Amino acid sequence: MCIIVSLEVPGFACSTFMLKKGNTLLIGHNLDMPFEIPGMIVINKRNVLKTGVSWYELISAKKPASPTVSWVSTYGSVTFNPLGCEFPDGGINETGLYIQEMTLAGTRFPEDSTRPTLFMMQWMQYQLDNHTSVAQVVDNLSEICLDGWAWHFFVGDRSGDYAAIEFIDGQPRIYRGDSMPIPVLCNTPYPQEMATLKTYEGFGGDQTINIQSKNATRFAHAAAMIHDFKEESDAVDYGFAILEGLNRGGTQWSYIIDVPDATIYFRTSVAGSIKFFHIRQLDFSCDTPPRILDINTRVLADDVTEDFRDYTPDINRRFIQEGIAAVNRSGNFTRLVESMGSTIPQLIYTMAEYPETTVCQK
Repeated sequence: MCIIVSLEVPGFACSTFMLKKGNTLLIGHNLDMPFEIPGMIVINKRNVLKTGVSWYELISAKKPASPTVSWVSTYGSVTFNPLGCEFPDGGINETGLYIQEMTLAGTRFPEDSTRPTLFMMQWMQYQLDNHTSVAQVVDNLSEICLDGWAWHFFVGDRSGDYAAIEFIDGQPRIYRGDSMPIPVLCNTPYPQEMATLKTYEGFGGDQTINIQSKNATRFAHAAAMIHDFKEESDAVDYGFAILEGLNRGGTQWSYIIDVPDATIYFRTSVAGSIKFFHIRQLDFSCDTPPRILDINTRVLADDVTEDFRDYTPDINRRFIQEGIAAVNRSGNFTRLVESMGSTIPQLIYTMAEYPETTVCQK
């Protein structure tokens, strides 16, 4: 999430990378904050009717002047949600489309009253519900505006295509193909990361990258480890080694997605052992409720595929309350919400009520 990093704790960092070579295609992510983060892993169902919601609506409980957008989810997905169902920090759908946010100070989303606007968490869910490829996500940027917090996004798909999407001066900037040679995204604009990378050995400069001492930027550290990966290595172990190398002291969640194998591995600062589950074994039919798993689960089994439980409004509300309380320790989030004419209880209510507006289209 790096959730509200730009509002609450500047300087803390999140990282995402893709590792692809031969038959290996992994995606890895660290969520970094200076305190424990509660949250849930959610199995989102296909064939669910949803109507979009903006940050303005969540805060004010008022309808905006701009158009709304409704859709029926075509694909099921698995997401990592710090603030309840339908509001992911990142995730992957059953076709292999992946999207993840990281904080980027200076972000300014486009404003266009003729287009629908989605809260950026729900914008991510919209992409997973509707699309199968990076190309489709990029094409959709002209259709829907985002609002909310200062984030940029790493997008990848089963083919190994990937892109960074940033919003600078109210315009999308897309880095993909030749303009994104290194499949890593942290908390700095991508061109700036590449300019810094060129000062390191192996990438055009003379600064050394010491993997053990973590002396390089996170972007350069990940770039070096991706470059050094050998196919005979255990890819998942190597992916977690990259994530550990990017940990600068605040990592709360880490996960690796083996895209071809459709398996997700994760660990948290609360429950340190690595656990996993198989996406192909999940039920994405909306005949049954969404399924959720506490990301900080302390179950002893390594395979947690059978440990998901049914969504309930009460459980969802509890996770929203705990998530907001975690990021509001200094009271900065309260001040932000109140500056927009709302209250924390009102925000919790609107976020908790939103999943109840979705309808299974059997």
